[in-house]
Parts: sequence; C-alpha cells; structure tokens
Amino acid sequence: MSNNKPKTRTGRVILAAIASAALLSGTVLMARQGRDAPDDRTDRITERAARDAADRQEREARDQDRATEERAKIMEDAAKDPEKAAKELAELEEDIAEDAAKAAEDAAKDAADFAEDLAKEADDREDGNSREMRDTGSSESPDFDRRGFPVRRGEIVALDMKGDALEKAQKSGFTLISQERLPSLESKVTRLGVPSGMRVAEALQRMKQIDPAGTFDYTHYYGLQYTPSGIAAGATKDVLPRKKDKLTIGMIDTGVMSHPALSGLSISARDFAPASGAVPRAHGTAVASILVSEGSSRLYVANIFRGGTGAPFTSADAIVRALEWMVASKVPVVNISLAGPRNAILDKLVDRSISKGTLIVAAAGNGGPTAPPAYPAALGPVIAVTAVDAQRRIYRYANQGRYISVSAFGVGELAAEQGGGFGRFSGTSFAAPHVSAWFARCLKSSSRASCAQAMRKRAIDLGTPGFDPIYGHGLLQ
Repeated sequence: MSNNKPKTRTGRVILAAIASAALLSGTVLMARQGRDAPDDRTDRITERAARDAADRQEREARDQDRATEERAKIMEDAAKDPEKAAKELAELEEDIAEDAAKAAEDAAKDAADFAEDLAKEADDREDGNSREMRDTGSSESPDFDRRGFPVRRGEIVALDMKGDALEKAQKSGFTLISQERLPSLESKVTRLGVPSGMRVAEALQRMKQIDPAGTFDYTHYYGLQYTPSGIAAGATKDVLPRKKDKLTIGMIDTGVMSHPALSGLSISARDFAPASGAVPRAHGTAVASILVSEGSSRLYVANIFRGGTGAPFTSADAIVRALEWMVASKVPVVNISLAGPRNAILDKLVDRSISKGTLIVAAAGNGGPTAPPAYPAALGPVIAVTAVDAQRRIYRYANQGRYISVSAFGVGELAAEQGGGFGRFSGTSFAAPHVSAWFARCLKSSSRASCAQAMRKRAIDLGTPGFDPIYGHGLLQ
C-alpha cells in the first residue's frame, strides 16, 4: 500500500537527478573529447533510467488511487464505528509512510546507480576499453589496473619525482627500481617497486597520497594497432612505386627486415624492447615500405615490441625511451601504430615531444565504429588517422570519434611482405604513414601550424559536410 503524494515527489526527484546527471555527463564528455553532445552509449543509459523512473511514477499513481479509495471507504464507515475507523486510518497512514520511506530509499539507490553508470561510461570513453587487451603481455604475468588494463606487476612509475617524495615513498615500503633521465624531453622517469603484499592499484593510490602534486601511473602494456583483418591479404607480383622526395620520418613500431622495397633507404634503427625472443618485423616492414613509397629516404626505426611474431606487445617504458630518441635525433614526424589506455606519464611526454618540434601521427584504431578512443591517437595534439578504401568508404573496423583528424587510403594497401614479395594490407596502421609523409613534406617549407591549416584545406570532404567523427576533416592525398 502506498501514498502517491510523497512517492511522486520521489519520482520527480529521480527524473531531476537523471536530467542533471545526464547534463553533467555530457559536459564532461564534451570537455574531454570535444564532442558536440553526449555519445550514443550515454544516451542509452539516460533513456533507460528515464524510462525506469517514468514506470515508477506510473506505479505510484496507481498506488495513490488505491490509497484514496481505501481512505474514502474508511471514512464512509466512520459514522458506524469511529474507533475502528480511526484505528484503520492510522494503520493505513503508517503503511503509506513506510512505503514512502522505502520508495525514497529505492529512488536514491537508482539515482546513485545511474550516476555510477554515467561515470563509468565517461571513464571508459576517456581511457579506452580493456576487454580487447586482457591477454596483452600475458607472458609477463601482468597485474591489472582498476579498469582491467594489463600493467607490469609490482611496479609504479613517477615522472620528475623529487628527492623528498622518493624518500617518503621508501619509508612507506616502496623500493627504487631505477631512475632514467630523458635529457631531450627534460624529464626523469622513476620506477618504484610496490611494498610486499600490496596490489599495484592500492600502491598507486598510496603514492598519490604521499605526493599529491606528483605524476604517477602504472607501466601499462600496449598492443599493435592492427588485427587479423589488418594483415596481408595475400602475396602479389605488384611493384610498389616511389615518389621522388627526400623525407626524414620516424617509426615507433616493430623492427623492419631487409626487403627490395626498402633498397637505397637510409635506416637508423634501435631496439627498445627487452631482449627476449624473436623481434617482430612484419608490421614495421609493411609500414616502412609505405613511407618509402611516399618519398621517405631516411627512416628512424624504433622497435618497441616484443613477444615474438605471434602477438607482439610493448610497455609504456619502451615507448618513453623511443620518444626520447626521436626528439634527440630531431626527427620532424613520428609515425605510431599501437593501442592501449591513457597513461599519465605518456600523456605528458607526448606533449613534451610535440613541444620540442616532433609531430606525432598515430593510427586511430581498428576496434570498430562503437569502440572507445585508442591512445595515443586520441590525445589532443596527436594527428589521428583513419582508413578509407579506394571508393572512399570508411574501413569497416575503423574507430570513430571526435578525435579523428583526417582520413587516408588504408584498405587493400600495397605494402612489403616479410616473405620478400608484396601483399595487400588493411587497417588504420596502413593509412597513417601516408599522412606522416604528407606532413614531413609540408614541414620542409612550412610551420606546423601552417601545415595543420593546409591539411584542413587540402582534405577532400567525405561523409557529413564539414568535420565529422567518421572521416575527420576528410581524405588527405
């Protein structure tokens, strides 16, 4: 039994909370991603909560009608037995009050659950989705952060950690694994072993308490930015043409192997992955051949991947060292194909790399149109490249989102096969090198800002008129 008056007030509170939280969530998402409005997943969460609240109000209205009828019936019989009527009326009001209290408690829980769902969705959108990465780095027995992304077990990383903070950390049970200076990035990376028996998630929170002003994160693992749909589609007898130019470009990728498509190319190569197992080379060789076809005569190749040829993976520390080498070598443009979560250390070092004059171009991701953003492509200063086919249709597995900068051909692209011939490759990994070469060519005579403006003007508009989350500014050729 229930009284509609307090319960409908509760229903209105729920609806108001939903509207307020939805607005807040949309604002947060727009601020984080530059979105014009909350995304479809947020809309679905909001619509479900609003529908549940409307159903609750409808039930409460029916309860009110029943309570009104019972109250009227009691009052009709009051003249015959006033004492009995008073007792029944008191019991009825008590039931109504109990039901109202229970309804308010349920409403508060619904509102809290709704807010939690929105917050989780905002986090997933900002930091990526861990489901596809659960097995990344499995050979190193990783731990997992609170979102389920694999991280190096027993380790926390700090950027530019001060001596007093390190001393406090050591007194709290943390151990110093290593400190590495990155002179070109004007940075210092400190690796800390977590106290015995403490999980990395707990250790990270503890370090943030010790030094609230510090920058700390896990050593995240990352995978190559392509899937089985993005590998070679079969050897061909085609020959890869070359544009006549002398471009210098960097690659943070796998290693490369000797191949006729790379003949005459000047290569400076370094291996930033721990020496364990065979160095993967297939992906990097294909990407390098596209860069050469676009006019690159000098490549700086940083292999950051390990794990052999089956499922190559890397970690944040390897990426950091590769970035330092690229900046120290004054490489104007760096092409990156990897995917993983946001990482506070990498965020800052990518920003510093770009501030030092190294432009970063990254594959936008092959998770599909509903996938969350892929990092580092989704970082603001990075040029995120998606792939289209010869008919200028979007690659079916390409990520979508407001972080997409531009499109390039990346479906059925001719590239070097590790077996010595050529194959047809698909994926955003094979679109990115076209854009890297375009920027390298532009930067020979123009500033970065001028090249960014030229990119927007030169891109052929595709899809919805103007910038859109599928093609970005359009096709760059």
